[in-house]
Amino acid sequence: MNYQVLARKWRPKIFPEVVGQKHVTQALINALERQRLHHAYLFTGTRGVGKTTLARIFAKCLNCETGVTATPCGTCSACQEIDTGRFVDLIEVDAASRTKVEDTRELLDNVQYAPTRGRYKIYLIDEVHMLSGHSFNALLKTLEEPPPHVKFLLATTDPQKLPITVLSRCLQFNLKNLAPEKIAGHLVSILQQENISYEVPALEHLARAADGSVRDGLSLLDQAIAYGNNTVAAADVSKMLGAIENVHIYALLTALLEKNADEILNKINELSEQSADFATALESLLTTLHQLAVIQMVPDVDYYNANELREIAALFTPEDVQLYYQIALIGRRDLAFAPTAKQGFEMIMLRMLAFQPVTQAQDSVPTKKSGKPAPAQVQAPISAPENINIPIPANAAEWKDLLPRLNISESTRALAAHCNMQEIKDNSVQLLLSDKYAPILNGRHIERLTKSFSELFNKPMRVVIDISKAVTNTPSELVSREQESKLQQAEVAITQNTNVQAIKETFNASVVPGSVININHETERK
Repeated sequence: MNYQVLARKWRPKIFPEVVGQKHVTQALINALERQRLHHAYLFTGTRGVGKTTLARIFAKCLNCETGVTATPCGTCSACQEIDTGRFVDLIEVDAASRTKVEDTRELLDNVQYAPTRGRYKIYLIDEVHMLSGHSFNALLKTLEEPPPHVKFLLATTDPQKLPITVLSRCLQFNLKNLAPEKIAGHLVSILQQENISYEVPALEHLARAADGSVRDGLSLLDQAIAYGNNTVAAADVSKMLGAIENVHIYALLTALLEKNADEILNKINELSEQSADFATALESLLTTLHQLAVIQMVPDVDYYNANELREIAALFTPEDVQLYYQIALIGRRDLAFAPTAKQGFEMIMLRMLAFQPVTQAQDSVPTKKSGKPAPAQVQAPISAPENINIPIPANAAEWKDLLPRLNISESTRALAAHCNMQEIKDNSVQLLLSDKYAPILNGRHIERLTKSFSELFNKPMRVVIDISKAVTNTPSELVSREQESKLQQAEVAITQNTNVQAIKETFNASVVPGSVININHETERK
């Protein structure tokens, strides 16, 4: 038995099977049920969204042996012949190959004759915009007043090229490009019925590559099944499409967070050695940044890799993510002008690094020219006695002062800033972390803290991080309070300033609430 490609095997045969075009199918169903049938219909939209498919389903509805219906039986000879393209009264014309006026006249010579078998004689003209001007003129009169047994179904990807006189004689239905989520869901349904194993990230890749077309998505799925030997795996699809796996994008973002230019360039070199398409890599980076921005605003959003994204999103500020997205978006426009795609991608990543805000933690850890954090400048290791003990509760200010002396990455420092020091005893450090930051805690952070504490105390140390709902007076909270206090002092100073008071009296002015900012703090952020 010959293999039938998925795009043909799973072509919809009734209206409910059509994916993502409810606004069109519902209008056609209502027209059929109320017997309000026009003589000419125009279906517009890009390739692979269902124009010809809808026209064939509509032809079945008109000629089904059970009568004109919105739910054709699919079993009568008329329905089956239409499905297989053998129905004598469904005349399908490819306008791209029949553009001459003689072809159109020959086609219309048979319009006057009654259908041979069906209820209606249906002319399905695909890519109708390809007809010549004379062909349109020859078609106009018949299109406006055809015999009662004739229906015209026209399809085009470029309705702008149709004469207005043709458009005004048709009911026009604009089919939409499908969102990747819709296409991915359709692919899942097909693979489940085909009993083929798959990975959701692989289908996400295919759906994005389909660019709104269901047919393209099914063609790519056929290719992926062959490539993966009857399995659709994310790694195989990435290789097939030249896509960039998420692990590479996450590695770039981690290096960006840690301000490690060396690591960023190393990762880009790795991608280059794998013959990666850097335009595709930039699209993947934009997609990930978009997902991070959404998760920061809507934490419960349902992405297949949501847990990984939440970990990363918690380490970036929303301002950073928006800035990086804008830099990448502008870089996408300029990528074609770079001497090489790799060089253009490197400049985009380095631009993100250059425009990264300076945080208080950065000020405490000098940075090399390469962007990699240098070891903390401690005059000498703390000579701690064997039984150093900070009783519970620990002095929050001491932990706040100790934290900048730890030689750790910025992502680990951000996590530690949300911890409280519970105790330091013998060779053990015990920290308490708020449960709302628990999703971003992982073994890498504990390893970095263990190594740094061991270096700081000049002996092997063990770090334990417990989770609790009630964690207060963390370094992060203390910094926020200090900034708030400084802001309040600035507001009082502005209010009491004699020059400001004179301006208020002279011009009947007032200080806008919330408009006072701490200039020193804003300078640090920039």
